[in-house]
Amino acid sequence: MWLDRDMQFGGPSGAIPAATAPIQAAYRRGILRAKVNVRNLSCLSAAIDGMENPPVGTLVWLTLPGLEARAAVVETSKDFRAFVRFAQPFHPAVLDAILSGSLRSYH
Repeated sequence: MWLDRDMQFGGPSGAIPAATAPIQAAYRRGILRAKVNVRNLSCLSAAIDGMENPPVGTLVWLTLPGLEARAAVVETSKDFRAFVRFAQPFHPAVLDAILSGSLRSYH
């Protein structure tokens, strides 16, 4: 029931904790394509560990398992870890499915 879910996630505010375990995803910036580890995934943002430091303000695309590519903008980038903010936030139910492992195959 929704009341149980509110208590589980810390109240009726709908705040969902970010995932800390890495999730492997596909990454694209221009013509560069790579696999990255996504950490601290939330509805609005994520941290990605990859093989480059994209410039701040760059548009990148992340394809998480079971989903289509999502646009994100690089906010900071240092030591091969970039923090990105999604152009459109994830719906909390979709985020729950990603974090629980219900979505596992690449789209």
